[in-house]
Amino acid sequence: MIKVKSIMTKNVVTVSPSSTVMEAANKIKSKSVSSLVVVDKNKPIAVISERDIIKGVIAKKSKVKDIMSKNFMNISPATTFSAISKSLRGKNIQRFPVVENGDLVGLITETDIVEATRDFTRLHQIVQEIILAIFGLGTAFFLFYFSPLRTVVFGF
Repeated sequence: MIKVKSIMTKNVVTVSPSSTVMEAANKIKSKSVSSLVVVDKNKPIAVISERDIIKGVIAKKSKVKDIMSKNFMNISPATTFSAISKSLRGKNIQRFPVVENGDLVGLITETDIVEATRDFTRLHQIVQEIILAIFGLGTAFFLFYFSPLRTVVFGF
């Protein structure tokens, strides 16, 4: 089972709820991230995304706490990949702060989930190809040496 710990972003960029929206926007730009986890004493209390910032830029003196998304869900590093996938269904949550013993230790985003899915799918394809190669080789060997069908298949 794939665990959150293996795919999460560990160096999470954070912001205080009392920071201004402009400070948050500058941090998103300088760190090249799409969101920030809003923390109070290293405890995640919300997430602020580029979309939230676009809404809040009109009032340059707005505080992060005024526009942050409170619709989020903390997860544990031991949470399985399949549990995250189930949690996404029917909810508008794109980012999951990863919390251990109450402290922020990582972040899972939709991008992390897509990349992990792509990697898992590729691994699955490789395993299938190996199995088919082994099975195919075994079948050809059996047909050639032991089967009366070899004359039909191979012509001798």
